Amino acid sequence: MQSTLKTNNVFILADDRESKSNVCFYLKEFGANVSFKRLEVGDFLVSDSICIERKSSNDFINSIIDGRLFEQAENIKNNFKKGIIMIEGNNADGRITENALKASIATVIVNYDVDVLRTENEKETARMIYYIAKKEQEQGKSVVIKGKRKGKQIDELQLQLLCSLPGISNGLSKKITEKFSNIKEFVNADQDEIRKIKGLGKTNAKKIYEIFNQEWKK
Repeated sequence: MQSTLKTNNVFILADDRESKSNVCFYLKEFGANVSFKRLEVGDFLVSDSICIERKSSNDFINSIIDGRLFEQAENIKNNFKKGIIMIEGNNADGRITENALKASIATVIVNYDVDVLRTENEKETARMIYYIAKKEQEQGKSVVIKGKRKGKQIDELQLQLLCSLPGISNGLSKKITEKFSNIKEFVNADQDEIRKIKGLGKTNAKKIYEIFNQEWKK
């Protein structure tokens, strides 16, 4: 399905979950024609070639910890000629090191060929999206609704399950796969075995053990 542009007007297709965001308010203020649809990949489509994923700095860090960032980057790469991740704000809360943050950004750029841009706030995010769309559409490119998520493999689902547990990052989940043969072996481990996972800590080891072993509350 191809969307028609109005004469001398910038058209942007946004995910409907962005409909109440200030970014969309500012896009309209700048003169963009914004339409909404549930998008499988990305948050904003500005042409048939470019997909933009918008993240607050807090969400960006969350997506590194749970591995979602690289899944999203892969989906963008598989569906669009160019992908852009916009990180809004600079709320570094110490949950990951600066080295881990920079390494994750480098992975997105090098391994997935997705650009990473930083903006100060929602208005600046909207301004960047607007001018990227304007530049693309001045060259005659139109917005095409496309993009499908790649189905997750079993190993990806296993890592996602591990990352949902207290204190387990994407990096720690890989250490667990090296120490235990499968999820069942990890679930059946005693508290001392779980505690031996380097970087997990006693408190998180105890919580994980309790999650696996505490009886259901009636």
